Amino acid sequence: MISLDQVLLLEEKVESAVAKIAQLNAENAALRSKCAELTNALSAKTEQFSNFQSDQGKIEAGILKALERLDSVENAIHQAGSTAANPGQLNHSPQAASPAPQQSAPVTQTAPAAPVEEKPVQAPVNTFDTMNPTPSAPAPQESAPDSSQPTFDIF
Repeated sequence: MISLDQVLLLEEKVESAVAKIAQLNAENAALRSKCAELTNALSAKTEQFSNFQSDQGKIEAGILKALERLDSVENAIHQAGSTAANPGQLNHSPQAASPAPQQSAPVTQTAPAAPVEEKPVQAPVNTFDTMNPTPSAPAPQESAPDSSQPTFDIF
């Protein structure tokens, strides 16, 4: 036969199991909530990453376009410099890098034209460029710091 002590022990074990189940249910709910938060954060980060990749592509395209424009300007400057070195070759177009379209109509000239003297084009000198000084600019001379003028170290 079952004694009263056995019934009390069984009741104690059932209450302990019920408390443990309630604790595990609360932990499970907290973990599910945390999982949902992390899933939402992952979605947001994935979207942010795809936007970053798209922006990065646009930035790279912009940089490449700027480099192409710089190349065309550099080519125009070089061609203007070579035109100044060869006065027989005249070029009045700043877009000297691209070939001119062929004209189908013949050009007739009634009187010989006087030779046109073209001045060489000089690139502007950037006096703020400390990383790559131009050859025409004098090299800065280092001297002892002047105590009457403040100095600024920007790097």
